[in-house]
Amino acid sequence: MAAICPKYLEHGFCIHGTSCTLQHIDKPPTSAPTPLQINGNMLKTSFGNLTLEDISSTPTFIPSSHHITRTEMQQQPPLIQAPTHIDYYLPSTRMEMPTRAFIPTPSHLEIPSADNSTGNELCDMLMYQQSITSLYIESKLPDIDKYYALHPLEPELPAVEPQGNMYTFSYPSVCYRAYNSIDGCVYTLHRYKNCQINTSETKKILDRWRSLSHPNIVRIHDAFPTKQFGDNSFVVVYDFCAGARNLKQLHFQKDQGFLDESLLWNYIIQLTAAIRTVHANKLSCRMINPSKIIVTGRNRIRLNCLGVMDLLMGAVLDDPTKPFLIQHQQQEDIVELGKLIVCISCNSISAIHQSNLPKSSDVISSTYTADVRTLLQHLLNKSQQPKKINDLMPMIGARFYTHIERLRVENDTAQNELLKELENGRLFRLLCKINSVLDRPEHMLDPGWCETGERYILKLFRNYMFHKVDELGAPWIDLPHLLMCLNKLDAGSLEQLMLTSPHEQSVIICTYKDIKNNFDKCFNEIFMMQGSL
Repeated sequence: MAAICPKYLEHGFCIHGTSCTLQHIDKPPTSAPTPLQINGNMLKTSFGNLTLEDISSTPTFIPSSHHITRTEMQQQPPLIQAPTHIDYYLPSTRMEMPTRAFIPTPSHLEIPSADNSTGNELCDMLMYQQSITSLYIESKLPDIDKYYALHPLEPELPAVEPQGNMYTFSYPSVCYRAYNSIDGCVYTLHRYKNCQINTSETKKILDRWRSLSHPNIVRIHDAFPTKQFGDNSFVVVYDFCAGARNLKQLHFQKDQGFLDESLLWNYIIQLTAAIRTVHANKLSCRMINPSKIIVTGRNRIRLNCLGVMDLLMGAVLDDPTKPFLIQHQQQEDIVELGKLIVCISCNSISAIHQSNLPKSSDVISSTYTADVRTLLQHLLNKSQQPKKINDLMPMIGARFYTHIERLRVENDTAQNELLKELENGRLFRLLCKINSVLDRPEHMLDPGWCETGERYILKLFRNYMFHKVDELGAPWIDLPHLLMCLNKLDAGSLEQLMLTSPHEQSVIICTYKDIKNNFDKCFNEIFMMQGSL
């Protein structure tokens, strides 16, 4: 008489169908537990004889606080006596640990707060940015060089410049998000229409700007002319900063209060650091404009569109016939920085206009400390001696220490979250290896390959981790238990555990180290066979 198929007995069907060599019998009533058929210290099953050790006690069901609140517990009737059915998947103890770090919940609809330093808010911010970066939208726009799936990020300006000089760079422009077909990354493409560019100087200018790297500068990657849009367009490629908003959108809205002075100094420190790097490389920003300065993450300032003026105007860098050109442009950068700070302080782009300067001065004097006024006087007042961005350091003073301390806190928070993700990655690779071994029917032309030997023990261990039930037979999801088992398996712990088959006809007592050895042997067998094919 053929042995009973445990798959059919448990689930009512079998993956082998009619080719199964075992007997398919419907599951008997579960009013009473089925006794184990033990012959000495050997348990005879359809998968062979499995050695048993002495079973002195069985684990006791202990409800977890994860699943019932204190109020609900008071409203519940006294727990009934557990039935005679014994569940070997439920451990006798539980490891209490937070699950938020392992199952983050993204907020795709709301922009997370920018001024924070907690791990949960950092995860929300990163997941929000990732959701924007990974969002793929079918595009009807043509592919440009190696960039495809172009998606507009801002409304397109009219082809004819209206009154008021709307064009920042004297050309109508539009900004796109696009994928790179070579590295698969997302980039920002700035397209300028109807440009006649001197391509002989473009490569030299691009190389100079491309070598510039700073955390407060959006890095430029490429620049090239194209006729894919039906005109003479010039495209400049930058890093894509997900969720970025420019200063004009962020701080120049109606009914918005004045900027907090600590945040204002935070902006000043970041802007001066970026300008200092540009000037140190014998370049000039030429674009310190609220619409071209973006804010990302935790009030992170980045100068955007640097190098565009040089590329569009065909500037010759380090021209020996014009030795003071770069110095003059750098002096203009310092003045433009002062104008920007005035506009941000007064929450108005028109605050820098000549007719509004007296009122702007009164607002700054009544709202901010004397250090802000001293800084602005140094930036805006005319001087015979050339100004240097390093001269602002004494005016910033001890506020620089506060800025560094804030960065250290953010760095520690990011490192703590990174450590959690390293652990998650280690456990993920372990799960991938386990599932590469299990559930491989017909492997090596043996229908029972995954149901015998070391593979069967691994299968029981997988059930022990994932398929737990409570005392009433209902599914029981316990993430801390799963993480604890994976960590002990990876470490090869000598702790013993009891494994039982779903139909409770097979029981094995072993250690995590035994399971690890069997697991490594099975995976190496699969891996070696893969290399031999």
